[in-house]
Amino acid sequence: AATEAGAALRAFKALGAEPEATRARQLVDAASGGGDTHLTRRERDVLHLLAEGLTNRQIAQRLVVSEHTVHRHVTNILRRLELPSRTAAAAYAVRTDLVTRQ
Repeated sequence: AATEAGAALRAFKALGAEPEATRARQLVDAASGGGDTHLTRRERDVLHLLAEGLTNRQIAQRLVVSEHTVHRHVTNILRRLELPSRTAAAAYAVRTDLVTRQ
């Protein structure tokens, strides 16, 4: 089931169908027993930008929040996903198709 849901996720993203892609991502996460569904919407936004290689300052500017707020979000992301570093979080985001590979 996870393989089919993953294929659906990639297809929806390729078509620009974000609501369907979000639902497919939830199905993939449920099938794999994990995922970022327990992150807040803003934490997912930060994780997405982090995975694109942006610094905390750049993320703060993009989201119009303070750099300290971004730092707190990153700390929460690492804790909730039980990851040791920003690099691991970025790899997680790519692996779970939160961001597309280039």
